[in-house]
Amino acid sequence: MVRIACAQLRLGKDQEENYQKALDYLHRAKVAGAQLVCFPEGQLMEYIPQYAGLSKDNIAIPLTDRHIEGFRQACREEGIIGVFSLVLTWEGKIYPTMMIVDETGEIKAIVRKNHIVRAPHFYEQDYFTPGDDGFVVVPTSAGNIGLIVCFDRHYPESFRTLALKGADLVITAVANETAEPLDVFQWEIRIPAFQNSFYAVMVNRTGQEGVMEFCGQSIVAGPDGSVVALAGADEELLLADLDYETSRRLRDEKQYLPLRRKEAFEL
Repeated sequence: MVRIACAQLRLGKDQEENYQKALDYLHRAKVAGAQLVCFPEGQLMEYIPQYAGLSKDNIAIPLTDRHIEGFRQACREEGIIGVFSLVLTWEGKIYPTMMIVDETGEIKAIVRKNHIVRAPHFYEQDYFTPGDDGFVVVPTSAGNIGLIVCFDRHYPESFRTLALKGADLVITAVANETAEPLDVFQWEIRIPAFQNSFYAVMVNRTGQEGVMEFCGQSIVAGPDGSVVALAGADEELLLADLDYETSRRLRDEKQYLPLRRKEAFEL
C-alpha cells in the first residue's frame, strides 16, 4: 500500500509565501505518513494567464532558482517524494512544467505541458511555449508515476500513452475554476483511471485570484473508476492509500490493454 497526499492550496501574488506554504504542506504530508506529495499547477505564482497580454517578466524561475533547491532539500530531509508544478524559464522560453524530486532530493524528471491553450481566463499562448517531452513514466519508490500537465488531460491519448508505458499512478496538476462543470472535472479523471486500470490524481488550486475562483475538488480515482478521495472547496491536504495489486488484478481481468489492436487505430 502506498499513501499519497495532494496539497490543495490557496495561492497568491507573493512567491515566498506560496513557497513557504508548500514546505509546510510537504512536512504535513510526511507527518501524515505519505510517501509522496503533489501540488497544483503553477504553485509558486498567481495564475497570470487569466489576463491577456501582460509582461512576461518575473512569471517564471530558472532551474537554478533557490526555491527548487529548497524543495530538493526538503524532500531529502523529510524523506518524501515531491511532485511540484513550476513555471520555468528554459533556453529563453517559458514552460508550465511538472517535476518529480525523489526522497533523496534528486530531480528524477521534468515534463513540460505539450498543449498550450488561449481562451477566456486561460490566455496561456500569450506567455508559454509548448513542450516537446511527450509523456513519460518515472520509476520511484511509490510506484511508476506518469505526469500530465493540466490541459494535456483533455487528450485521452495522454493517459493511454502512460498506461502503455507502465504507469501505476498518473498525476495531473491543474488550475480549474468554479465556472467549469464539476461533474465533467471528475469524469475526466475517473474514466481514464477505469479505462487504463490505474490510479489517477488531479490536484487543483482553490480560492479567489483576480477574476478567477478556483474550485478545489482535488480527486484521487481508483483503477475501477471509483472515487478514492475527494477534497472540498477549501485549502486541504487530501490523503489516499493506493493498492497497486488491485490495479494489476483489474488489468488482468479487464484486458483493455493486452487486447488492444493498435493496427485498428488511425491516430
